[in-house]
Amino acid sequence: MEQPVVIRHRAGLIVRLIDTATGQEIVQAGGTFVRDGGRVHPMQRPDGMLVFSDFSAQDCTFTVQTTRFLPKTVQLSAEQLAQRPPLVELHLIPDETYAARYPCCTLSGVLDGIEQLDAVRMGDKTCLARAFDERRQIFHLFNPHHLVLDRTYYAVVDPDACRYEPIEITEHLSGEKFRLAAPLQRPFGNHFPVARRVLGAVRRSGEYVFRVPEDSTRTRWLVRWRREGEEFFQTVDFALPDTMTLVSPPTAAEAGED
Repeated sequence: MEQPVVIRHRAGLIVRLIDTATGQEIVQAGGTFVRDGGRVHPMQRPDGMLVFSDFSAQDCTFTVQTTRFLPKTVQLSAEQLAQRPPLVELHLIPDETYAARYPCCTLSGVLDGIEQLDAVRMGDKTCLARAFDERRQIFHLFNPHHLVLDRTYYAVVDPDACRYEPIEITEHLSGEKFRLAAPLQRPFGNHFPVARRVLGAVRRSGEYVFRVPEDSTRTRWLVRWRREGEEFFQTVDFALPDTMTLVSPPTAAEAGED
């Protein structure tokens, strides 16, 4: 009896594409994927994830271009690609054609030196922080509504100080226990909400854009951005146009010029 032939393909990269407007996975055919200037072609799994076989574990630039979303370029490290599984979650921002069809709220402008931008919706208290095991980096939540936290990017929000600490979930141990990529850096209280963190986009020119679905009942967001290594927070209310521009406080050097 002949032995069956087994063909194995090593997954060099697994990509999960997320629509920042809905928080849902993007499952659609097509799209262009480029590694260091050369096109690469994935296989699509039934769950929507994209699998790139024999994607070498070396530092590279990776770009995603797909319909109805702005292009996304990220730097992938050899360390990321050496993980098992080598899973990367990319958040794509709807473009103008998407926003014209499905009403969205947009925060955009130019801020010199901006390096990173993300935000959480304010007033969300469906999940609360409970405890953190620093040795094992396991985060415990109070999750009374049994919400599924199956994404990577979240935040522990301090509602009194209007700040939050970004976190990345690397492993889901249960509906209330998660392993984090790095230890928490700030103390937290049991009343601190844990919210989904929505990513924006910034360009070298200082242009930034953040886009979420239009919701007349929940218009307030807490935006975090980095400029020259410093972290800033600002409350943006899409019902109040005067708040919809990022305003960076002056640096010590700038303040001394007055």
